Amino acid sequence: MRSLLEGMTHDAVRSGFELEPSQREAAERLATFGAQVTGRRRALHRKPPRSLYLHGPVGRGKTWLMDSFSARLEARKRRVHFHDFFRSLHGGTQGLESGNGTAIQQSVGALLDGVDVLFFDEFHVHDIGDGMFISRLLRTAAQRRVSLVVTSNYAPDDLLPNPLWHDHFLPTIEAIKDMMDVVEIYGASDFRRYPAAGTHPATGTVAFRSGRIISPGTRGQLGRLGLFRPTSSQGRVLQPTTQPIVVKNSDPDLLWVGFEELCGGLTSTSDFLALAETFRTWVIDDVPSPTEGDAASAPAWQRFSNVVDVLYDQDITLFLIGAGPLDWDVEASGSVLPVDLARIASRLSLLSRSHPDETPEREETAGS
Repeated sequence: MRSLLEGMTHDAVRSGFELEPSQREAAERLATFGAQVTGRRRALHRKPPRSLYLHGPVGRGKTWLMDSFSARLEARKRRVHFHDFFRSLHGGTQGLESGNGTAIQQSVGALLDGVDVLFFDEFHVHDIGDGMFISRLLRTAAQRRVSLVVTSNYAPDDLLPNPLWHDHFLPTIEAIKDMMDVVEIYGASDFRRYPAAGTHPATGTVAFRSGRIISPGTRGQLGRLGLFRPTSSQGRVLQPTTQPIVVKNSDPDLLWVGFEELCGGLTSTSDFLALAETFRTWVIDDVPSPTEGDAASAPAWQRFSNVVDVLYDQDITLFLIGAGPLDWDVEASGSVLPVDLARIASRLSLLSRSHPDETPEREETAGS
């Protein structure tokens, strides 16, 4: 236990900060959990340790703590992000009987095969269908004696906040609280947005942080960044999974696509994940202002939220271009903006901003 805790503390110091009190408490719980996991492997008859559910506002270091701990834990383990989880489930059921409960069970089982601990990042539930998959995962993990370490922006009682479906998910919420120790990380600052003095950027987001938010997207602004608007002859149609997407350019490493074409149709997170495997730099232009959306644009904004999640998690460079204002620090109004707007705003705050007629030296850096 002590070596795990000292290791996480050392990782924090090496990154230029000290664990604040709630992070320290979470690190201690993780270290205790790790000691129980390794102890169980030496005595195979022992029951698995209780799973951990780390939650708190965006940018409080939940994923950082989980990854620091995971890197030092000597156990059979697997890490999945929320979107990768559902992609693997849907992909695993293809070729099996569609909608077959056995097929779903086999897919969930494959995810848990050969592991003592499953790390699950960005755990959230906004759709009752997703909730059914989560319920199956929890049941199977318990049956297979696999422990979970989960990070979330939501306390268990706040999962699936839609009042139309929340009551249907209550049995699963109770199961989460029964099988997991709930640990809140409640620091006062969003460390992505307001990093502590001397903090070094997380190594896993170097490429993402190199992107920019560009408004309004003049030729001079783009040229200074080595970006040049594609000609119409460079356009093509890609089909990453089932939905064709019209893009403006798709060089070997760069994808240039309009907001409407990427987010306004029937594209899914599986499409975004497939594209992320090929293109390490994305340019999304004609991004509308978040302050000007209406109810009809709500699905597009939710898809945009999923795009940002995927690119952040995969550490892909992102350039956003729009007439502006491109400001996600707005109050979510009605059903227009994503439920997880705070998380998206926090992640996009890592990108520097380019304004018209500014020299590179004057352009606004991330977090300012």
